[in-house]
Amino acid sequence: MPCKTKVKVKDPTSHLETVIAPEKVYVIKNSKGSTIKVGLFISPKTGHNFRALLPSEYEC
Repeated sequence: MPCKTKVKVKDPTSHLETVIAPEKVYVIKNSKGSTIKVGLFISPKTGHNFRALLPSEYEC
């Protein structure tokens, strides 16, 4: 189920900033123990998938 909270991200396929909701959110821990949130998005113009970093306070 995709998230409904929209985020402003830069689309690497069309090189434009868009406001879209991620399809899926991954929470990753790095070697120092801090968490990073990564979202999987679908470009509205090209239809290609891309990943982008999300703010740490983002809630799905």
